[in-house]
Amino acid sequence: MAGGVFSGLVAARAYSAFAAIAGVGIAYALRRTRSLLATTIGIVGGIFVIGALVAVAAGGAHAFGNLTSDVSQALKETRVVRPPINITPGFAALLAWLMGGVGFVTAWVAIVLRRPALAMVVPLPVAAITAFSVPHDTQIASGLILFGFFAAGLGVLSSDRQGATGPTLGYELRRAVRALPIAAVAIAVLAVASRSGLLFPGSLINPALQAQKPQTTPLSTAPDRDLFDVQSEVTGPWVLGVLDVYDGTDWRLPPFGDAALQEISSSGIVDHTLTPGLKATITIRGLTGAVIPDLPNTVGVVATGPRLYYDSRSSNIRLKEGQINNGFTYSIAAAALPDVVALEQDSTPPPDSLTRFADAPAPPPAAVALIAEAPKTSKWAEWDWLRRWVLNNVTADGLGSPVSIPPSRVQQLLITKDASPFELVATETLFARWVGIPARIGYGFDGGTTVGDHVEIHPLDAAAFPEVYFADHGWLPVIGVPAKTKVSDSSDPRLQQFDPGVLPSDNVGVTIFRPVELPGPSTWLTDLRNAALLVIALLALALAVWLAIPPMRKARRRYRSHAAARRAGPRARIACAYCEWRNDLTDYGYRFETDTPLMLLQRFGRDEEHTQLAWLVTRALWGDLRSSDSPDLATDAEELARALRRRLIDGHPITVRAVAITSRQSLRHPYEIEVAPPPAPPASVSPPSLDPEHELVSV
Repeated sequence: MAGGVFSGLVAARAYSAFAAIAGVGIAYALRRTRSLLATTIGIVGGIFVIGALVAVAAGGAHAFGNLTSDVSQALKETRVVRPPINITPGFAALLAWLMGGVGFVTAWVAIVLRRPALAMVVPLPVAAITAFSVPHDTQIASGLILFGFFAAGLGVLSSDRQGATGPTLGYELRRAVRALPIAAVAIAVLAVASRSGLLFPGSLINPALQAQKPQTTPLSTAPDRDLFDVQSEVTGPWVLGVLDVYDGTDWRLPPFGDAALQEISSSGIVDHTLTPGLKATITIRGLTGAVIPDLPNTVGVVATGPRLYYDSRSSNIRLKEGQINNGFTYSIAAAALPDVVALEQDSTPPPDSLTRFADAPAPPPAAVALIAEAPKTSKWAEWDWLRRWVLNNVTADGLGSPVSIPPSRVQQLLITKDASPFELVATETLFARWVGIPARIGYGFDGGTTVGDHVEIHPLDAAAFPEVYFADHGWLPVIGVPAKTKVSDSSDPRLQQFDPGVLPSDNVGVTIFRPVELPGPSTWLTDLRNAALLVIALLALALAVWLAIPPMRKARRRYRSHAAARRAGPRARIACAYCEWRNDLTDYGYRFETDTPLMLLQRFGRDEEHTQLAWLVTRALWGDLRSSDSPDLATDAEELARALRRRLIDGHPITVRAVAITSRQSLRHPYEIEVAPPPAPPASVSPPSLDPEHELVSV
């Protein structure tokens, strides 16, 4: 299941299997280690080595030196990529650490804690979570394989071969073979039920059909890196996506389920109605995700590598599964841009399929007044006047992160003449819809830094812009520069301003505010708070480690005593079971280390199971059953001790149980019984030995 989340199924599943088995091996190797420090170092170091080996296998020897940066990049990409994910060295290391930890915990619970049934449940949460992320066509097969393995595990747990009376391995194998037809029938029934809708009925709400709010990363937290390189005479914009759903408050991404994905043919043509006029060659460097940057009104794309798809709704070129790899190079051809005269003469109404992109709530009074002042010679002239008024009169202030912008907010910013860059773009787009032009918000990159024969695009080149539709020219991005902007402090990302090169427009004069450096506020209170939080975190970690030591030591002691008792025989098993019961009593505050089993009965009310256990231990260790070597008696003692322990736990509140788990009383004052050898059977007196080398006579 975990390997199915990645695009390289064979490699990813091989890495998962290796890491899980290696984690089991670490638990098996450390099961008898006496030093807690050595155990901790072995666990942490072993799992780290597993991840490093898998990262090297996925990315070569140099991946070990870049392990920190690769893992950090993978952690950042987890918020934006969707399965199947490319198995990069960073993701390979994360996968190996996860599966190695699962394998270790599972084996540790089964071997050291002796809870094999609980160990069966440990991997299930990982399988359940990843089951939602594997490709749809592999979900059923992966689930049936998981069911088969789980059923096999239950079959192994159904009998205990540790005792002398357990069934033989051959018997279990024969029983497993006889159970194969039943398992096959069960798998077949599950496969049929999964396709009939009985197990997975249709959902009332499909998230893929719901428009979602965009999730953005602030520029201040984005590392400056080369995202992609462009070789072209075009300066942009390089479009990545659109926000084309307006619910009256927020601009949202188009529903993924509505994406009209069409596989791009071998010719590379995506729109036969357009005539090529612009071209660009793009090389991906550090950009992640499934969408590749393209130009507005793309005519075709030429690329070698992954299968590309064209989304006719958002005009994006993308991968259907996985994400783009660094170094991927492709060429884009797009239609030439129209001039102002052509736009003013375009009076063809938009098709009915695009009228929904002109829907918007009623404009507020301030917007109505502006629309009344705008010229009515053409749709383009009317909207161009309105957007220029917004850019020339409203001051840009703040960051460009998407925010809610209902009509009431448009009314407020038209009066106060103060808005964030995103609110400026959203207001321009709403004005287009209010005058009857289909419009949406596009986002991507614009501009860039010239380096040699190409232009590098960095995160600071990100841009949002209105896109308007004209029937004779398609969707056109219009980039404008606000005339006034407020200067932010050095901790905020700078506001990007671009040369309007997509559509012709007049030069815009930019008013520059000169900043004055002021003494910064004192940071001693912040430093003190951070230091206090660090100390608290360290103390909490130390407390957690201190509380975790007793359960681990008790589990190790229990495992060793059980192993030694099984080797010594039934009487040792009886003594081991009773000692565990007395140690549990000690942890719960009932420490009577000088009491014999029968004396301890007097301190509690009459209890049948306690009485049976005390008499069984007394008779088997010191009484008439000393010479009886019966495994059944040992099994009875273990079951009685286990039942008493469960009742002891259930009879106390959760707070007392927590104290008992972390108690060190049974470690400091363990209850121990020395098992003497059973008496020898009576024998007749034999004559003295005549061997002169022996000084003693044998009787």
